[in-house]
Amino acid sequence: MIMDRCELPVEFNIDKYTVFQGIPSKVLGDHDIIDIGGRRIEVIHTPGHSPGHMCFWEKERGYLFTGDLIYKGMLYADYPSTDPEAYLASLEKVEPLSVKKLFPGHHSMDIHPEIMSRMRKEFSRLKKEGRLCHGSGIYEFDDWSVKL
Repeated sequence: MIMDRCELPVEFNIDKYTVFQGIPSKVLGDHDIIDIGGRRIEVIHTPGHSPGHMCFWEKERGYLFTGDLIYKGMLYADYPSTDPEAYLASLEKVEPLSVKKLFPGHHSMDIHPEIMSRMRKEFSRLKKEGRLCHGSGIYEFDDWSVKL
């Protein structure tokens, strides 16, 4: 468990912490639709950061909730559970959407949809150069970077 990235509440005791073990009511799949009271959200399977990563697309509003796929700052794609080539395929999957607003899972909410094209372009370039693989380094761009 990574515990060095934030300050924990004083009363937190790691020795007594247990991960919630709820029972899912449904397993979501690619292109499933979630209706949240008149708002339809499409599930988009976007592996790369993790095998089961998903983005949520609200087509009517042009909202894409990207989680760990797209955000400003350092993207960590060097963990054993990450797959840089699948990350690229996921960027290619969401880039054609008519996104008006992105909602990332981390850092700044001041993020514009054009970042999707820039990220896809750089991941494609890294692939062509044979560097889209674990251990190839840290690559820094204007407002985002990736650790492979």
